[in-house]
Amino acid sequence: MIKKLHTVLVIVVSLTVLSAWSFRVNRPSLFRGGDATSMLEEFQAYGLSKNTMIIVGVCKVIAAIALLLGLRFQKLVVPAAAVMAGFMCAAIYFHLSISDPLMPTAPSTLMMLSCLGIIFIQKKLSRA
Repeated sequence: MIKKLHTVLVIVVSLTVLSAWSFRVNRPSLFRGGDATSMLEEFQAYGLSKNTMIIVGVCKVIAAIALLLGLRFQKLVVPAAAVMAGFMCAAIYFHLSISDPLMPTAPSTLMMLSCLGIIFIQKKLSRA
């Protein structure tokens, strides 16, 4: 049961990040910060540059792919989930810094908690 939860969390986190940074990058969303209608506008609302957006996007995509690969190569899971949790923690900070309401802030919070759950379960599975 716990292994299935782990797998579901890995898939949900990975696919959510991959979709946000691919086909949804230039689309409006209820979860965008400020009044942004694209990822670039969202980063600009936080006072961040396009280059920062690109670096964050590349890192998040790499972490998402590493998480998925972690289903086969378990040593990738904890580092990938930790990196992703760090980015989600930063996302929460930036949402709060511009006084975003709950709706745009909630997904980052849920993703961070999911990543921490992945790490916890992975460590538990590794000991078994």
